Amino acid sequence: AADAGDWTGYGPAELARHIQAAHHVYLTAELPELVSLADKVAGVHGDRHPELAEVTRLVRALHDELLPHLAKEDRVLFPAIAALEAGPASFGFGTVANPIAVMTAEHEAAGELLGRLAAATSGYETPADGCASYALLYRRLAHLEADTHLHVLKENSVLFPAACALEAERQAAPAS
Repeated sequence: AADAGDWTGYGPAELARHIQAAHHVYLTAELPELVSLADKVAGVHGDRHPELAEVTRLVRALHDELLPHLAKEDRVLFPAIAALEAGPASFGFGTVANPIAVMTAEHEAAGELLGRLAAATSGYETPADGCASYALLYRRLAHLEADTHLHVLKENSVLFPAACALEAERQAAPAS
């Protein structure tokens, strides 16, 4: 996904919207297509490149890990962050640190899958006998990895600490 603009000055709710537009929309569209493309490439080249079975398994695992993760952020965490920005808020899950801890653990799991995918593809290096679809798969997987690392950086290093700080600020403020 194109990283539009300088997101570093965004408030928490605006950053959450940016992440949805720049990363969640991309992943929601890209992951099912990558599963299909990995299946296609493995079907054609799997006999000569047995590592493609692992690549396909890892792409499916990323799909199955990330799509529910995005839905939880979109339906639970990001609306909670927007509510906090609007004023004091309370949630059935307690503090925003609770879903943030779950999201952070899921980010680590996705990062492990991406690392295994990079290793299984020899750093997304298309073999000499790879066709255009093979090369396309590896280019798209490399882009997915780079985009996901930026996405997770925005959440773990900027959005999540800002949301926790905002919640602490809201809780410390006297009721008016």
